[in-house]
Amino acid sequence: EMPLSELKGKYRKVSSIDKVSKGWQDEYDVSSKQCMHGSKCKVGSYCTVGRRLQEFNILGGLILPVWGTIEKALAKQVYQNHKRIRVVRLVTTNDNQRIVGLFIPNAAVESVLTGLQWVQDIND
Repeated sequence: EMPLSELKGKYRKVSSIDKVSKGWQDEYDVSSKQCMHGSKCKVGSYCTVGRRLQEFNILGGLILPVWGTIEKALAKQVYQNHKRIRVVRLVTTNDNQRIVGLFIPNAAVESVLTGLQWVQDIND
């Protein structure tokens, strides 16, 4: 809620839908790839706040043997919420496949993959 005077000071009525549609379409297109903080966001491309489309990285399969490696890789992350191990369950939209796995934040993918590659090299 806001007073009518404040509303009129902040916003103006648009008389034509054509004037609004281009700006609306531009915002819609940008929202699939950019967070709501804009192009100068501190977190950069890893920020997903307000994004219309989001990419999630789920590590599934036989996880217990490499749990410690994943834990170490996540512990190196800058942001506290990227350091937590989170078990997730999802259903794919294409084929209704159910998957249970570990959520890997975008910023941690490279670190996790490097750690897993190191484990694989040792086992080979």
